[in-house]
Amino acid sequence: MLLIFSPLLSKRLDYTLSFFLKDLLGLSWSATIHLDEYRAYPGPKLVYAPAPLDGEPFIEASGLLFDNHLLPVSPVVKSIQGVPVIFTTNNPVSILPFDPFAAAFYMVSRYEEYQNHQTDLYGRFLVTDSIAWKGKFLDRPIVHEWAGILASRLLQRFPLLTLKPRTYKFLPTIDIDHAYAYGNRSLIRVLGGIGRSVAHGRFGDILERFNVWAGWSADPYDNYAYIREVHRPYGHRLCYFVLFAGYGGNDNNIPVTSQAFRSLVQHLDRDRTVGIHPSLASNTDPSLLESEYFGLCQLLGHKVTLSRQHFLKLSFPITYQRLVCLGITDDFSMGYASHLGFRAGVAMPFPFFDLSKNEVTSLIVHPIALMDVTLKDYLRLNGEQALEKTAAVVAAVKSVNGELVSLWHNESLGDKGRWKGWRQVYEEMVRMASS
Repeated sequence: MLLIFSPLLSKRLDYTLSFFLKDLLGLSWSATIHLDEYRAYPGPKLVYAPAPLDGEPFIEASGLLFDNHLLPVSPVVKSIQGVPVIFTTNNPVSILPFDPFAAAFYMVSRYEEYQNHQTDLYGRFLVTDSIAWKGKFLDRPIVHEWAGILASRLLQRFPLLTLKPRTYKFLPTIDIDHAYAYGNRSLIRVLGGIGRSVAHGRFGDILERFNVWAGWSADPYDNYAYIREVHRPYGHRLCYFVLFAGYGGNDNNIPVTSQAFRSLVQHLDRDRTVGIHPSLASNTDPSLLESEYFGLCQLLGHKVTLSRQHFLKLSFPITYQRLVCLGITDDFSMGYASHLGFRAGVAMPFPFFDLSKNEVTSLIVHPIALMDVTLKDYLRLNGEQALEKTAAVVAAVKSVNGELVSLWHNESLGDKGRWKGWRQVYEEMVRMASS
């Protein structure tokens, strides 16, 4: 066990040490503010404080974890032997030239997203405002790298220190924004869809629509059997996130009253792996969020515990606070729609720390690293280019024994129209992630 002396214990420090040492490194630890206890301990130990202590192994604390308030913190990114770091120190006694605990807390708590920033069209935090983008390390699970640096220094000093590294895990997830392309829609929406096809000269869509209605062709979004078959050889646990919302604006799944839709959702939930996909509108309307959530729970006949925000819309801390109140235990929204990479700097689940209340919560955040829409629509990649980017992300997660969460949509796996050829991309991604 590693014993840490600190002049002050706080909720932030306890949260960070637990995540950084136990979850990332598999290291048992304890902390104390009592010098007598620290001095008497015969095993591995470390001082985390503003000043060193009698030649003991020491990391200079920046002070971020001793504070209970939100401050306008803007850490500077520096490079130490090719590794970007923040909260650096010039103290020659410190065993590291930066404070890895403060750095990890800043990234994982999403401290920067509590500050005032410009947002995009959907009210989302801009990736270009993030320290990871500015510091050119968005594509690196940087917190894992910082943990590896600390582990190396500790093992140099304490060779018998026992670390238990995590094992790599792949978790494929599917968003269902539109359960079906043509079926189970109201007459008004059918006529509107035909009108849009005519207006844009997409007469092939009209023919396909009638073929689906006549039963001559499968609905291009009805890819659920295909998805199961792709993952069957690997035994993956698939999670589906269902938009269970009324029609309007950017939320336009088929009606939740449709019997075909309801039967589909119940069928997909055989292993209780269906989660709520809260509508974009519900992000600013808690009563709407509750209506969607409890409607899905009622349909499935049990409490739903998984969620992912539509459009990955996160507003800190209110979005997560509302999910906690509903009883959601695991959220899969931590990623950028426009870019691949590691929004929180990690590739593994972690508890949400609510900075506004200065406390750790029961909500576990699962960062996503790969999304089909990011590859095709935002980055404008073809299939070959998408696989190159995908391979780099998969390798990065595997290198730190992380959890790789992929986000795909049932509609992008139809292998038709603008998504022609993307089934091959998906199958290769699954193969790479599973090997």
